[in-house]
Parts: sequence; C-alpha cells; structure tokens
Amino acid sequence: MEKDLVLAVDLGTTNIKSGIIDKEGRILALIQKELPLEKDSFGKAEHNPETIFNIFVEVVREVVKGFEERISILITSSYMFGLLPLDKNKRPLTGIITLLDTRSREVFDNLLKEADFKEIYKRTGCPPLLYYPFVRIYWLKKKHKDIFDSAKYYLGSKSFLIYKLLGEAYTEPSIDSSTQLLNIHTLNWDPYVLDFLGIKEENLPPVVSGDKILGKLPKETLDLLGLKGDVLLGVGLYDGGAVGTGIGALAGDGIGIINIGTTAMFRVPYPKAIFDDTEKMRIQVPYFFDNKWFPGGGINNAGIILKWFRDNMFNMSYEEQTNIAKDVDSDDLFFLPYLTGERNPDIGSIASGVLFGLRPHHNKAHIIKAGMEGISYIIRMLYETLKELGVEIKEVRAGGGGARSDTWMQTLSNIMGMDVAVVDTDEPALLGSAILGFTMIGEYSSYRSTTEKMVRIKKVYKPEEEKIEYYKKRFDFFVYLTKNLKEAFSIHTQLKKGGS
Repeated sequence: MEKDLVLAVDLGTTNIKSGIIDKEGRILALIQKELPLEKDSFGKAEHNPETIFNIFVEVVREVVKGFEERISILITSSYMFGLLPLDKNKRPLTGIITLLDTRSREVFDNLLKEADFKEIYKRTGCPPLLYYPFVRIYWLKKKHKDIFDSAKYYLGSKSFLIYKLLGEAYTEPSIDSSTQLLNIHTLNWDPYVLDFLGIKEENLPPVVSGDKILGKLPKETLDLLGLKGDVLLGVGLYDGGAVGTGIGALAGDGIGIINIGTTAMFRVPYPKAIFDDTEKMRIQVPYFFDNKWFPGGGINNAGIILKWFRDNMFNMSYEEQTNIAKDVDSDDLFFLPYLTGERNPDIGSIASGVLFGLRPHHNKAHIIKAGMEGISYIIRMLYETLKELGVEIKEVRAGGGGARSDTWMQTLSNIMGMDVAVVDTDEPALLGSAILGFTMIGEYSSYRSTTEKMVRIKKVYKPEEEKIEYYKKRFDFFVYLTKNLKEAFSIHTQLKKGGS
C-alpha cells in the first residue's frame, strides 16, 4: 500500500490534536483530547509527563485507524516555554512546567537586578519576561536547590515527546528560541547564559533543524502507536511556527502571520535576525526554519478574553458574542485585555485587565467589541514596531479560532488598515506540519511550492475606508493608556503583595 499520508500531532497547553493529512492539504481524520493541568494555589501549572504521553498515544492510535499502513512520516508541533528537569537516570523531577506557571515570579525581581538582560537580549532575542525556561531554572536554583542539584537534563515539551518516541532527545531552534538559552545567531546553546545559570551544554538536548528527519520509528514505538511499515520521524516546529506555516508564511516574502487562539501572535518570516533597541526590547527574535527568522511577538491574552466573557461575565457562546458585537462599535470604551499579564516587557507580568471609559449606556455588546478591539490593537502595536525596524510587510494572513469570526476579522482589518486574508483550514498547526512532512519526503520540490499547493485562502477582509482614521486615533489612545498605566500596574501589584 502506498505511503502517501502525513500524521501530524500538535501538543498544546490545554488540548492535543492529531490529524491525518493528504498531499492536497485535506484533513482526512482528526482527534482532539483535553490535557489535564496540575495546579495549586501557589501558581503551579504543570503537565504530568507520563499522562501527557499516554494521551498522545491515545489520540494517535485513534486517528490512524484505517490508515495504519499509509503513514509516511510523523511530525509533531508543541507549545513553547515548557521545562522538564530530569535526574541522571532521566526520571522527571517535576512535571513539565508550562507557560501558565507563575511560581518563578518570586525570584524575578532579583533576577532583573542580577542578570544583564540587554546582553542576553542581544544573544537570545528574548526580552526580560517571566515565562522563559531560563527564569524557571534560576528559580529552581534559588528556591528548590535539591531539584536543581539533582537535575542532569532539561527537556522541553517537544524534546520530551521525541525522547519517548525515539529513545533519544533532540530539539530544534524554533521552540528553543523561547528558552532564553539559545543563541539566535549560532542556533546553539549560549555559553554566556548557561554559565550564568551554572549548567552545561551536556545538560540540554542536541539542537537540530526543524525539517530534519531523525530516522525511522523503532518497532516498539510503531506497535505502541498502531502504525505499520516504515514510518519516519521528523523534528517539526513549535506550535506557532507550525501555525504560521499552515497559514501560508512560506508562500512568498513579506507575509505577516496572525494567529488568534487562546493566545495570539504576529510574526513575519525574515532572512535575518532583527532586533529592537535594547532599551525597549518590544519584539522577540525567534528562529523559524529554512534559513528564516520569525521576528514579532506573542500575546498572552487573545481568545482567553472571549472565554472569560463566556464563563465569568455573560454566559454566551463565542458565536453569540460575535453576533451581538457585529453591528456596534465600542463607543469609545477601551478594554486593555491584560488578564494574565502580557509579554510586552514594558508592563510584563504586572499588567492586568482594564475597562476604561465605561458609561451607563455601555452594554455587553460594547464590552465584547472592546475586547476584540483591544487584542487587535496589541497586534497592530507589533505590526508598527516591525515596520519601524525596517521589516516590509506586503500582506497579512490570519488563522486560529478567532479567524472564524467575521466580526473580529473585519475589526482587525479596520484597525490594521490593510487586507486580512483568512485561510481555509480550522487546523493550521496540523496543516503546517504536513507541509513540512511532504516537502521533507520529496513530494514537492520546495516549501513554497508545497504551500501553494496545500494552503488556500477562504476570504479576504478589506478595511472600510471610513473606519481607518477612526481606529487610528483610538489605537494611539490605546498605546497611550498602556504606557501610562504602567505605574498604576506596579502600585497595584505591591498592594496585592502587601495583603491589606
């Protein structure tokens, strides 16, 4: 039987998805399961590694039924910021510490004083933020020295999966660009940063290209996953990189990529690393793959805002929220959607959500629209920063759950002042991994030709002329609010620390 399909798996913070994709970009089968997150009142947010791998096996075994002999290659994508310390026998010392874990906040102020983050930014492309494994390892060293002293290996979410599948751990630059441990110029572990932490390169997995084929899956792994015949294992990208590829990042030069899921991003593939001024550090500079970097930024608060509206405010589905907000503007109500802090280093983890300009006539439709606008303003902030740094952006493409909302996409187009193209897929991460897979096995001659074959545009949203200047003024005010509330955010954080 012909080996003509790709098996793609995307490991997220809250869900895992597994899909079978053909060379036309069609998803023939799809399985999704929720992932349990272990939390406590101190800020813990970990994945149990064995539980995660068991669910990985479940979704793969289920999705490959009927396709067992047709899978040519397995490609995984996975979430950023994960950290799993292992002892000398490669036994986990903690769970996989995720983006949502806030315990390292207790050492972050001291780290800001102790580390030269301007130098670290120039080396790693990572501004000083709470979420990086660099900060987690420092936290272990300062607060849990027994774990730090016992840790002989540090894996991420992707390298853990590869270790379980192959028996050896490998990692790749796109996901390691979020560790604050990787030198963005050499694409290997940075000796300056490792020396600061007191760890060595041998404590971390080898870094290989995201489009490298690691070899064939061992027989015991094939049996475990329900696969038959020879199946290759490709390294793959971090989840945002896979999403970007699935949206069409490699269809040409200067394509801005927006993904709106629980979190969001705005990034542009670029042939060299682009850095912001070290006094500002407004963008991150991760590596992508195929000799391209991926400057831009991630956004903590995107779809999570509509989820908060649904669960805590209005008891309305996403579709109901979209419909009610369709025919209104926010009427000069501003929502700074920083519920979980933000990756903007100027406000960072001290930021919180703010409704500004609230009047008696405002209702839930205005608040929902203000939420969509606020997230779109943050995306435009990243867009304006990249333009300021000389990155030419010729077109913008969007994907993710937020792209299903006509209301949100039209609002985004109006705020950006440019066309926003939405691709015809609900699973861009799986499609992106499939684009890698089919190119890696030689089905197509280049990533661009694979993208042109497999990615299709569903709809293009064009800015409404009368809204462009309207939103330009309000965007400027949103930026003003964000900058000028920094001191209030800081004082508020101290109030919370003080208890009374």
